[in-house]
Amino acid sequence: MRDDDSAPRRKSSAFFGSLRCAFSRSAAGFCAAVFGAVLALALAVGLASPASAHGRLGAAEGRCRLFIGPDIMNFTGYTPDVSKSEFCEDIPATGRMIMVLDDEQAELRDMSIEIRIVRDIGSESRENENIEAVTEAYRGPKFYPTGTVNFEHDFKNAGYYVGIVTVTGEHGERWVSRFPFSVGLSFWRALPAYLLLAIGTLAVFAIYWRHRPIPKAPQKAPRDPEPEATPAE
Repeated sequence: MRDDDSAPRRKSSAFFGSLRCAFSRSAAGFCAAVFGAVLALALAVGLASPASAHGRLGAAEGRCRLFIGPDIMNFTGYTPDVSKSEFCEDIPATGRMIMVLDDEQAELRDMSIEIRIVRDIGSESRENENIEAVTEAYRGPKFYPTGTVNFEHDFKNAGYYVGIVTVTGEHGERWVSRFPFSVGLSFWRALPAYLLLAIGTLAVFAIYWRHRPIPKAPQKAPRDPEPEATPAE
C-alpha cells in the first residue's frame, strides 16, 4: 500500500516541479521580469496611496473620509477660483480653498470641533514647541449641530501643510486627527512614485533582454559526398 500511495505523490511532485520558473533560461527571464514589474508597481502604488501619504485621511467607497477616534467625517475640498473639481488629498493650486466636513455619526454633533492648519516642519514635537508660529489657519472649538463644518482659507504660498482636527466631548473625550497635504505641489508629491515606476520598467526590460531566448542559427544539412570521378578509359 505504501508503494502504491507514494507513486501518485511522486508524479504530482514531478508535475509541479516541472512548472517552476527555473526550468529553462527563457522561463527564468520571463518570471524575473514579471516579478520586477509587480514589485515596481506595488512600490509605486504604496508611495502614492492616500492611506500612507495622508495619515488619517483616506478614500473608501468613492468618498474621502477623515477618521477621528471611533468616528468618521466625510471630507471634501474645493478650489472655486481655479477649478470646479473636488479633491480630497492635495490642493492642486494656491488661492482660496473651501473644506467641508460632514459627520457620519450623530455623536459628533454634541462635541466641539477645532480645526488648525500648520506648516509641515517635519515632526509633531517641533510643532508643539511653538504651535502659533507655524499655524497657517485656525478655528477655535465650536459646536456644529447640523453636522456640517465649512472651513475656508486663502493659501498664499505653495508648500507642505498638516491639517489637525480636534474633537472634544463633555465626558473628557478628546480625539485628534492629523492629515498631511500639499498646496500647489501635487506633481512633486507624486514624482517619487513616477520615478520608481520608470526605474522598475527599465529594470524589467533589462532583465528580459538579459534572459531572452536566443534562437539558434539553423544548421545546414550535411551534403552527400560527390562520387569520385572514374578515370577515363
